[in-house]
Amino acid sequence: MRLVGQLGVLGRFQRALLKDLEPIQILRNLLEVATEEGVERAALFLYHPKTRELVGEVASGRGRHYTVSAIALPLYQKGAVQEAFFAEGPVRRGEEWLLPVVGEEAEFCWADPEARCQVRPRATRETRPLICPTCPRFGAKGVLSLEGVPQALQPLLLLLAQLTALALKNGELLAERNRALQNLSRHVEALSHVSALAREVARALEPSAVLETLARSLSQRFGFYRVTVALVRGGWLEGFLTVKGENLFWTEGRSRIHLDLASSPDPLARAVRERRTLLLEREYLPPAAAQEAGAKVAYVPILAEAEALGAVAVDHGPGGPAVTEEEMRYVELLSGVAGVALRNAQLYREKTQLSLALAAERKRLSQVLEELPDGVVVLFGDRGFANGRAREALGLGAEVLLEDLPGVLGPALEGGRLEVALGGATYSVRGRQVGEMRVLVLHDITERSRMERALRDQVAFTQALVDVAQAALRQRGLTSLAGAIVERLQTLFAADESLLWAEGEGEGEVLSGTCALPTPLPRPNLMEKALAEDRPLGVETLQAEDCALAASLGLKSALVVPFRAEGFRGGLFLGYRKERRFSERLLSRLGQVGTLLALVLEKARFLAMVEAEEERLKALLENSQDVVYVLDREGLIRFVSASVRAVLGYDPEGYKRAPVSGLDFVHPEDRFLAEELFRELLHHPGEVRTGQFRVLHADGTPIPMEAWGRNLLEEPRVMGVVVNLRDLRPRLEADRLKGEFIAAVSHELRTPLAVIMGLAELLREEELSPSAQESVDLILENAFRLKTMVDNLLDTSRLEAGRFEVARRPVNLKPLLADLARSFQGVARLSGVAFQVELSELPILEADPDRVVQVVGNLLSNAFKFTPPGGRVRFGARQEGEAVVLEVEDTGPGIPEEELPKLFQRYARAENARARGVSGTGLGLFISKHIVEAHGGRIEVQTQVGKGSLFRVILPLYGPHPVG
Repeated sequence: MRLVGQLGVLGRFQRALLKDLEPIQILRNLLEVATEEGVERAALFLYHPKTRELVGEVASGRGRHYTVSAIALPLYQKGAVQEAFFAEGPVRRGEEWLLPVVGEEAEFCWADPEARCQVRPRATRETRPLICPTCPRFGAKGVLSLEGVPQALQPLLLLLAQLTALALKNGELLAERNRALQNLSRHVEALSHVSALAREVARALEPSAVLETLARSLSQRFGFYRVTVALVRGGWLEGFLTVKGENLFWTEGRSRIHLDLASSPDPLARAVRERRTLLLEREYLPPAAAQEAGAKVAYVPILAEAEALGAVAVDHGPGGPAVTEEEMRYVELLSGVAGVALRNAQLYREKTQLSLALAAERKRLSQVLEELPDGVVVLFGDRGFANGRAREALGLGAEVLLEDLPGVLGPALEGGRLEVALGGATYSVRGRQVGEMRVLVLHDITERSRMERALRDQVAFTQALVDVAQAALRQRGLTSLAGAIVERLQTLFAADESLLWAEGEGEGEVLSGTCALPTPLPRPNLMEKALAEDRPLGVETLQAEDCALAASLGLKSALVVPFRAEGFRGGLFLGYRKERRFSERLLSRLGQVGTLLALVLEKARFLAMVEAEEERLKALLENSQDVVYVLDREGLIRFVSASVRAVLGYDPEGYKRAPVSGLDFVHPEDRFLAEELFRELLHHPGEVRTGQFRVLHADGTPIPMEAWGRNLLEEPRVMGVVVNLRDLRPRLEADRLKGEFIAAVSHELRTPLAVIMGLAELLREEELSPSAQESVDLILENAFRLKTMVDNLLDTSRLEAGRFEVARRPVNLKPLLADLARSFQGVARLSGVAFQVELSELPILEADPDRVVQVVGNLLSNAFKFTPPGGRVRFGARQEGEAVVLEVEDTGPGIPEEELPKLFQRYARAENARARGVSGTGLGLFISKHIVEAHGGRIEVQTQVGKGSLFRVILPLYGPHPVG
């Protein structure tokens, strides 16, 4: 019986669900049935996404009017209704049941987000009011509140919540259906307007009528307050007409709309330029356009086959609604129809104008055809007309019938091209069909045909000469070449006898002939006459007095061709035993034969010289002690001199059998030096670069080599990188012996020098006469100079042997430099040179004090040597950052700029020093530079010719570690 009662209750709920179609009324019916079945109060709270609130929509109750329509519960606040909204099942609070209303079957992940949420960021119970309603998995729609639910009705609570969700779903579907029906009705009405407008526009044959129909239809049928139409004129967009309310204004030629399509920012110009619709709010419009515009304005281009013809602007005017996206689509559709109709109207106008022009053009064409130099026949079907030249060539009248034309012109009537002979002349006939009209053009090519035949003859003759030259040049040697060319020219000109004679450096020689001839040639002869007149000769009837040579050979006619080349001259004689007639064309071609003979013989002589030069060069390379390589851009060997066999033991022809890289023969430890040199050569075309590295002999012995290279890749005669290798072993051995000799002599000189200097020092302590004291000083000065020279030679020997060392220790240089400066005061007085000393406080420096004093002494000694009396020498020392700077400046003659690069080289001395007779070995600056670099420093020079020089030594406080 209980089940029967529940089924009855369910039936009443079902009837309430089906009673009405409006969603709110359905919900109200459901809640009324609930109160009739014993529920004291019932209310429904629905979720509104925009406000994020649960709003009381409908309510029902007994005993008193009950409503919750004014209640809005924010989702983020704490409350029983909000808690039930996220619950998975009914929530009971005293006598009140709160049932979540869920639209579709769901996983209820929002009920326990910590355990069930699978999206990022994951929601929690605290954040789910903000995150979960926006998730696509969220299905809750509201909360059903029931108070005082009878015991018998409680098992049906879940079903009641589901019925409520079903009612909400039905309501949504009904609302969507109503909206769809409204939109469909609106679309049908708008499409009927579009169809009617398309028919009206299609009937218009004038562009102005098309645009007026478009503007009035948009205004009257679609309710736009203002419609503006602008058209493209060249590179500008110009206003054409405007409909405002009920009035139409033609603005062509006087509109304020005159916009540059390429650069104008106006929306009308942009819509045309970009070929797309713009829907802009009033605040984004230009000030002039925004004054009377609606909330939104649409700018639509008028297109025809992707070509922009103009643009339309529509709006609903001040105070009117904004143009919607839907309205904009209809405007785009109508603008497209108008674009096609506008293009058709323009084509119709052009066609009408063309028809009128065609009639006038036809009349003028017939007049022009009569004046043409070519013959023209025009046929319309089987009839037509011909101009005067065609009538003359074909023997026709002014009226032409197809059957009157010669049958030979048939291919031309089909659109072909041919050449025919008509009335003793040659014509090129070309036909063309244009629609139903056929045109024949007859061009007189009589003269051109004659010239083409002459040209073909000339080409054939020239090709024959080329063949003669090629065949002759295949011969080796001047004699065989001359015989080959004479033989072929004799055949070409069908001569009975031939003779080729040349004269160089005053001596004549018969290079080739078909018979034995005396030398010199008998006189008179035509050869000398042709050379004297410098032109070919053609003698058709020979007399004995004309040419003794021809008379001796029994010839009746002859051709003589003179030629001249650099360093020699000569001629070709062709004789005939029967009289011949020589045409002007033949005689004109003899000049080409003379040019050919000169070129071939000159090239033969040149090739002989080149071969001799090549043989000489080959002999030089084979006997050279240097090895010459030619490498390509990748370093592969393209040539190697024969001397490579004697110097390195390799086969000079080996690179021809397989690709070989020139760098493969360099000692592995020196490979980077050779690669660096090769890169330098590639990056500096035409410049000379040198280097030294070891090259492996064929037996594996490393040989020190000096390389001299030059990039000649762009030189057509070489097209490669030339590298010259020279064996350094003889020079290194000589340097070693020289070094040993210098070291031995220096050591032998030091002992007697020490004795001389010691005795001189003792003599200075004695009381001597002034003249004797001066002699002792002179002995000491020259002994010191000789000791300095010996020390420099020893240091140079150590540098060359790699045994040069500096003993660095912490030292204060100022006292040492002060003592050194005092030792030069006497030199300054004797030289008549002002000596200025500027010594600042110096920090402790890691240096070899003796070597530093040696460097400064060398610089001061040079300064006093080169500074003339009355000049000035300045010596200074100071600290700059982490370095000590020593400067020696003089007012001497200076150093020429071209001598600066070799200033610090061994035995190098300036030209002005030698010119003035200043003594010295040229080793001081060479040794000083190596001492400074051994301390990790550098030495610089600034000089100006005629004003003096400044030498600057820069020493770091802490130089490189001795091991480094």
